[in-house]
Amino acid sequence: MICRLLICVLIISTVLLDSVVAQSPRDLSTLFFDGKSYLTEEDGQPYSGPVVITNTHSSSKEEGTLKDGVRDGVFEWFFENNQVGFRDTYRNGERDGPFEYYYKNGFLLEKGSMRNGRRHGPSEEYAFRLYRLTHKGNYDLGYKCGSWVENGKSRSYDPCPTN
Repeated sequence: MICRLLICVLIISTVLLDSVVAQSPRDLSTLFFDGKSYLTEEDGQPYSGPVVITNTHSSSKEEGTLKDGVRDGVFEWFFENNQVGFRDTYRNGERDGPFEYYYKNGFLLEKGSMRNGRRHGPSEEYAFRLYRLTHKGNYDLGYKCGSWVENGKSRSYDPCPTN
């Protein structure tokens, strides 16, 4: 009886382990881009899964996920020193969600959010070398709105929508 129970546990564990093992990233250069989406050369179908993009002239790389052949989820680009250079969020191939850009030394350069490929919501930018806040305000689908601070000076734009 104990032997049967152990065999059942082993079988269930193996099945569960196979379902959670991560798919290895595929080099984006091995996929075909048809102008809209990335397709596998094997069957011409849109690729879904993790991808990596490496620069042959430097050691920089980018990692992310494609869903149905387009960027979907978080993409990260790394400097040669493996420091994150940027982090962008995509939905259905468009930038949509939070983003962050960094200097090579790891200090924050800019952070904000996108909606449908346009800046939307709170945004902050930081000066190179001084690492102090230089711009802060809000965007509404790509347009500055409301109160902003730009290089230490207050500036007003049309009010931001409330929805």
